[in-house]
Amino acid sequence: MTIHALIIDDEQSVQNILSSFLKQYAGTKSWPIEIHNLRNPIEGLFELTTAGERYQIILLDVRLPKMGGDEIYHAIEQVHPAILNRILFVTGYPEDLLARFPEHSLKILQKPFRYHHLATALDDIMASQKAMDCEAQT
Repeated sequence: MTIHALIIDDEQSVQNILSSFLKQYAGTKSWPIEIHNLRNPIEGLFELTTAGERYQIILLDVRLPKMGGDEIYHAIEQVHPAILNRILFVTGYPEDLLARFPEHSLKILQKPFRYHHLATALDDIMASQKAMDCEAQT
């Protein structure tokens, strides 16, 4: 099984770090991984609304030009609520999300972070998907 990951972040350096960490994470699990990087949040929203179910991991920045990650999340909530548990917000401003979505249990990776913080968050995402897959089969 190949893991498909989507990174939506306008900073190339952050995309590079996240891609490197994702490859390291997949390598420790012996999983092949395909990573799709987008810098434009409008393109990211389009990708998620048209093909979001193909991604097991979605790393989403909050403060993006033109459209914030919280706005993307809200749009996906309306169109593809089943993939919300795959979204990990990567942000230096978690309070932005907590104020906007106080009733949600969001997955947030606060910048700056280390590899083990991302790996723990990814373990949670993959475990929740596995549990949902098991429920769907019963």
